[in-house]
Amino acid sequence: MTAEAPLRCQRHGAVAGWECTRCNHALCPDCVALKIITPTTLVACTLCGEFAEPLVRKRGDGASLAQRLPGAFLFPFRGEGLPVWLGIALWLWALSFLGLTGGLVGWSVVLGSLFGLTRSTARGSGQMELSDFQDFFQSVAMPVVRFVIAMVPAWGGALLAAWLHQPWLSWLSLGLAVVWSPTAYIGAATSAGLVDLLNPMRVLGASARLGKDLGVYVGALAGVAAVMFVSLPVAWLASRLWVPVLSGVLAQMALLVGPIIGARVAGLVLLLHGSIFGWGDDVDSYEPVLKGVEPRGVLPEPTRTLPAHLPESIELEPEALPEAVAGRAVDRFAALELNPDAERPPDVAPFDVTLLPSLADQSAHAIRRAMRAGTPDVALDGFRATGLTAAEVLTFDELLWLGQTAAAHIDYESAELAFRKATEKPADPEPLARAQVMLARLLAERLNRAPEARTWMERIVAEHPGTAAASYAERWLQRP
Repeated sequence: MTAEAPLRCQRHGAVAGWECTRCNHALCPDCVALKIITPTTLVACTLCGEFAEPLVRKRGDGASLAQRLPGAFLFPFRGEGLPVWLGIALWLWALSFLGLTGGLVGWSVVLGSLFGLTRSTARGSGQMELSDFQDFFQSVAMPVVRFVIAMVPAWGGALLAAWLHQPWLSWLSLGLAVVWSPTAYIGAATSAGLVDLLNPMRVLGASARLGKDLGVYVGALAGVAAVMFVSLPVAWLASRLWVPVLSGVLAQMALLVGPIIGARVAGLVLLLHGSIFGWGDDVDSYEPVLKGVEPRGVLPEPTRTLPAHLPESIELEPEALPEAVAGRAVDRFAALELNPDAERPPDVAPFDVTLLPSLADQSAHAIRRAMRAGTPDVALDGFRATGLTAAEVLTFDELLWLGQTAAAHIDYESAELAFRKATEKPADPEPLARAQVMLARLLAERLNRAPEARTWMERIVAEHPGTAAASYAERWLQRP
């Protein structure tokens, strides 16, 4: 769910990063633990053992653009940035032996890689999308075409001012470049159409909608320009070292540091303001409240892994005849012993087949036996094989257990069937509403059937007012 203001854990008073789907407690890292249900690992509430979902917030409600900028300037020097920086420098150095053509091809590929860095940063990643050369046009030519088209108004104004020798036009073109170039670059790096890259309403409108972050963005780019100004003499000095390979690579690294930082800065703007540029879905504008924090709690030792109403004794043994059938056979052969001259019964005595357990009873019995034996895989296999037949006999709790287990095993079809059949069983309002919530979340989050899920959530609010499930459904319906 979305946390507009930081929620606090009721037990420890710390900022909560999760909410339990059953008891609805706000949970801090010490109140959640990793729960392994092969083949997946889920986060569970240490209070009741049920699954916990992360609290999320708008990306901008975490760290602001200004607070994120120091990491952008340090990006080339640590983590994933350093090997990528070195690799691109080696690439440019190798192509430098091909003269002007090699330089053009090399920097064209670098531009595409910078676009990839901007996009990956906007996805919250520290990696860099390098060109794969599978398509020369897309890897080499298209990034250059998009960049040139996006920057035409900025460069065109400067060229026009120089040609006309009008000082006022120079200042006007400089102002246009300041408000145009930052957002135009982002448009070129994303999937914006070529016509949109030249549309003043789109480009300047995006700059205006950035608000105060436009000033932060431009200020950061001014810092990038300063880095590039300093890197030029550093590159010249490095090239004069006369150390084979090393001097050339260091010179290229000096020239690359500014563009890499600039691409990272643009990616942070896109991360926080992606909707302005038509980037990503609404859900992409949210991030976990405790991003990068792992659960630290410990789950209590399980005392029972079976559904609450699973029979403790086996009611049907496939190896044994029903009591009524067995008793009838004993009576017939006892009568034969009293009167040996009587007609002998047939070798196979007929009996009433209606007394045998039904297929549904046998299927449910096999599933229950697997549950009792602690083999959820076997129980799921039995449920998959019998489906609707066994579901008619299984209880509400058993179906709920099967649905949760199937969902944890990425068997969403079986999970949907189990949850649906559970909602048709007689049950108290609170657990029934909980089953409906599980079904709705499965439909929305795993099966991409959001309209159907919304109908279920609206039904929960209408049919179970005042319950924890209804409160959760109301919050869910308010989510983007």
